[in-house]
Amino acid sequence: MKYRMNRKQSIIFTVIYLALTLAVRFILEPYLLGYYLISVGIGLYFILILWALWHKKVLNFSKN
Repeated sequence: MKYRMNRKQSIIFTVIYLALTLAVRFILEPYLLGYYLISVGIGLYFILILWALWHKKVLNFSKN
């Protein structure tokens, strides 16, 4: 079964996803002790997940 969100669901999911991932990064930042590349890597991983959802057409941003 293929799940596909409509445009409004995709936008809401993306905003909540980005807010949560940003919060996780801010919470983890003090524990990284200045290793900013790890934080950048975590951010890129979260963006990769978002891209994969868009690429697999789970997220739908078209006006159709």
